[in-house]
Amino acid sequence: MKLATTDIFKSIYSKNNKFKELSDEDLKKLQNTLLNMAQDIIKVMEENQMVYHLTGGTALGAIRHNGFIPWDDDMDIDLARKDVKKFIEIFEKEYKDKYWIFSPYNKDLCLPFIQIRLKNTTYLGVNDFKEEISGVPIDIAIMENTYNNKLRRKIHGNISLLLALIVSCRKFAKHKSYYLDLTKDLKEEKKIFKRKIFIGKMFSFLPQSKWIALYDKWNSKCHDETTFLVTVPTGRKHFFGELYERDKFYLSTKHEFEGQVWNVPKDYDYYLSKMYGNYMKIPDKKDIEKHAILKIQL
Repeated sequence: MKLATTDIFKSIYSKNNKFKELSDEDLKKLQNTLLNMAQDIIKVMEENQMVYHLTGGTALGAIRHNGFIPWDDDMDIDLARKDVKKFIEIFEKEYKDKYWIFSPYNKDLCLPFIQIRLKNTTYLGVNDFKEEISGVPIDIAIMENTYNNKLRRKIHGNISLLLALIVSCRKFAKHKSYYLDLTKDLKEEKKIFKRKIFIGKMFSFLPQSKWIALYDKWNSKCHDETTFLVTVPTGRKHFFGELYERDKFYLSTKHEFEGQVWNVPKDYDYYLSKMYGNYMKIPDKKDIEKHAILKIQL
């Protein structure tokens, strides 16, 4: 039964005229805003000796372009589990007037990862429901330890995937009308959304924040900082798709990004090849990934 929605949102973006195509000027403004936000975030991480690195398309941009991929409209950072609560506490103390902080520990602004949003801006994407707190975002995914024992690792991963599905489906059920409206003229896409809504209703005996808390607690279950493998369960490829050798991924090296010198995975060729294949090849225009934006104001 198909439940993945990444490709569906791409389809919605191409077929639904509600979404905004960023002009070159808007994109440049957005990238500058993201860069300024990242400077605040990484300053806290580096001053407090936290384990972090640029990840996803941001790491790819650092290696291939020494900065943003020219068409990129977001930034992504990974942070070690051991530093998560410390980061939230320090960042909130220093920047609470400038940013909203979404996290698994914030019942009002609850997400299964950390998300920093800039106040006094607007960035409404497909998963944003409250315009008043929808500032420009930077996502910070959590790097987790996982077990050397294959059976324990398999259990860790499979339950993580199950909880991730429940969290996603609960969100669809909670915002049923919104998601069905997005697909009102798209028959196949609506069918998949309805499946997720149905599953979400089955798990409505707990609020979304409780499921996120359970998911976060389960992901953090392995406390051994010496395991061979680490994982990023809230990353785009989820638990098993984001399993990496600790020495190659968790450790970092410095690289230029838009004039800054920030951390990327130590063996970035290993990481980027696993994520993107031939990552130095510029993709065809039709394969370029963009985020669906309903409204933006910088």
